[in-house]
Amino acid sequence: MSDRLAGHTAGSVSQSAGVGVDGQRPGAAEARRRVARHLAVQVDGEGALKDRCAGRIIESALLLLLLRKERAAPRVQKELQDYLQQARPKGMLERVVADALSGRPCEVDDLLAGLNRARHGSGARKRLLLDTILSLCGVLPDGTRPDPREVSPRPQAVWTELTLCAATILHAHAHAGNAEAGPAGDTVSGQELLDHQELLVRRLAAFPVRRVWEGNALAHLVALHALHTYRPGCELMRDGIEALTRLRGPDGGVPFIDGQEIFVTSLAAVALAPAPGHERLAARMGRYLASRQHADGGWGYNEATTQTDVDDTARCVELLRMLDAARFRHSIAAGEEYLRARANDAGGFPTYLRGHTSDLDMTAGAVIALPWSRYGDLLRPAVDVLIDAQREDGSFEPSWTLSMSSAILRILDALACVPADETALRRRADEAAAKAVAFLDETRGGDGGWGHVPGKDSDVLSTAQAVGALARHAPQLNLAKPLAYLVDQQHEDGGFRSIADQAGPRPLPFDFPVLADVHVLTALNRLIAHGTA
Repeated sequence: MSDRLAGHTAGSVSQSAGVGVDGQRPGAAEARRRVARHLAVQVDGEGALKDRCAGRIIESALLLLLLRKERAAPRVQKELQDYLQQARPKGMLERVVADALSGRPCEVDDLLAGLNRARHGSGARKRLLLDTILSLCGVLPDGTRPDPREVSPRPQAVWTELTLCAATILHAHAHAGNAEAGPAGDTVSGQELLDHQELLVRRLAAFPVRRVWEGNALAHLVALHALHTYRPGCELMRDGIEALTRLRGPDGGVPFIDGQEIFVTSLAAVALAPAPGHERLAARMGRYLASRQHADGGWGYNEATTQTDVDDTARCVELLRMLDAARFRHSIAAGEEYLRARANDAGGFPTYLRGHTSDLDMTAGAVIALPWSRYGDLLRPAVDVLIDAQREDGSFEPSWTLSMSSAILRILDALACVPADETALRRRADEAAAKAVAFLDETRGGDGGWGHVPGKDSDVLSTAQAVGALARHAPQLNLAKPLAYLVDQQHEDGGFRSIADQAGPRPLPFDFPVLADVHVLTALNRLIAHGTA
């Protein structure tokens, strides 16, 4: 550990703060009051926090290409073209796509080399989606078109099933129109193609008219590109284009998803509940979430989707138990059963379906949400999965986020759930926690903050999640400088802004700005509760 360890009082944190407008930087309590108020006014009367997802280059490019194919909405085409000319790419994939659609030279070879080096549990299906995007944008070299046969046939999340179906149609269409691509029989038979086409239409038609399909703009766009190959100009196409065009935000770009109100509301309610004066609001948010539970006992990421997942379910169960375990007992019990049913045999938890690759974020969330007294046999191997996944330097691979501190925060909270009477496992959990704390302490930037990974510029989200982890799990550390970094980023209205930290589909970043407020408030709550501010 560094010399920032023990021996610093709570007073030293606020006294070391820099100078503000009135000669003093606000302390943690004042910063918390301001951000909590800023966050609270964004919650609607029903109890939902409905932030807008920022526009993204990938979806904007796909909509522009679709409108060109359909010869539709010339004004929207111009606005999307302007957006792509001005947007700042986040990563090489976005840069290549933006350059290609703006008529600039693009370095696709470097991108493909990077994709070939990348590894992830979703493997072939993730690469198929990314290659399909590149193919639709016209930057995938001949002879390297995605082949849907590389993805093993098994149940998938609803948007994955739709994009796999669309990719199959697009693949067959490309072979039919390109003699150099090989015979159509190398892909799918005529009957199989018809089956995929009918399935795509059924899936799109089953969702409410003029709504973004399952709230997922990327899946909807890929599906409409496939639909264009055999039903251009149809009603489903027109309705889909209308929904996606309306989805564009003030920046003119198309976002990845149309909302994330279940996920965001659950995190915000956890942050607001301990903030003085916001208990009743947090209770209302809890009632809203309980009313959005699905028949299978789980929750999805927004109100529109039919797809439930482990992450949102774990966070909702955690919140409802914290608010009022007796009042919400039926929702909690159904959520617990949902989580129990998705545990993999090896001990981890996947994001969507049992049997899929276990995910560290999901596994940690399930450990936090499920009571050890009733689910100990399920949780012991889950904790083993978390500990075994720790890297030599004490970090963990990020999951649905980009910052290392995000993964560490969630996993440290999970490891803290191991009861003292689990002697051997408790010892292993403590050793893993100490290594993770040391990693965070040693990778702190000179300005007191953290970036996505060591060496990157500090940002609010990465710093808030690191502070939240250290405040609870290493209260002996002096966190004066990280607190000062966060306070200095606070705007006059009490809010915060940060760079995007979520990824979907991984590793593509997307941004819900309100999450900066949520994670800072959580960090400040922990600093105050654990006497480190």
